Amino acid sequence: MTHKTFTHDNKTFEVRVAVLGNRYCVKVFLNGTQVSPEYSAIIEVGQDYFSQHQESIVNELASIAEADVRRDVYFTA
Repeated sequence: MTHKTFTHDNKTFEVRVAVLGNRYCVKVFLNGTQVSPEYSAIIEVGQDYFSQHQESIVNELASIAEADVRRDVYFTA
């Protein structure tokens, strides 16, 4: 997954995923502006997480980021 969109309060948010150095990074954007903190995990932790849960840590981070926005926990101007 490199990005996903979802709607909350009639706004379309975009969850973006990237690999930066040795870590997976997930951020939420609204109209091209980052509105969330960075959710991240080092790749080694991602591998351990998958071994234990058979689930990608990136998907988990993206779910947490989206859930925070749905609880109105995001930056606004």
